[in-house]
Amino acid sequence: MSLSYAQVESLFREYRAELLRRMSQMVRSRDTAADLVQETYLRLVRLTDIQSVGHPRALLHRIATNLAIDHLRAGQSGLGQAEPLDAALELPSPRPTQERELMGKQRLEQYMAVINNLPPRTREAFLLYRVHGCAYLEIAARMNISVSGVDKHIRRAIDQTTRAIAALDQNE
Repeated sequence: MSLSYAQVESLFREYRAELLRRMSQMVRSRDTAADLVQETYLRLVRLTDIQSVGHPRALLHRIATNLAIDHLRAGQSGLGQAEPLDAALELPSPRPTQERELMGKQRLEQYMAVINNLPPRTREAFLLYRVHGCAYLEIAARMNISVSGVDKHIRRAIDQTTRAIAALDQNE
């Protein structure tokens, strides 16, 4: 089976604690284990579009184990040694400032308002396509319309949202 993002998210929720325990035992650090579990899911997301997965749990464990082994090898060779604390403190924080966070939240609210103002069927097709990652055929079956009808709804949604967002940008 090929995994969707929703399935990967479900796998993350279901096996996260199990993988975290296993990685903690292997690398002897809960923080490092948490990073490795996160990297496991990032790698799984990268695989979702190109590979079929018969046993997702086994694949998760294989990816996680390989990452743990790579981490341990890097530590033995000296490649994984941390920088001195002073050097780490000089790096800028990747976290956005509170002002940028607020602006981002406001922008998201504006985008959501634009999407919510779409006609109901157009909004439904757009969200199924953009948010849920459904294919045109699947959307057509769910909405009981033709594939060309799905295409028209999605094109209309993209056109309307693009124009509305451009208008918001001009007002700022």
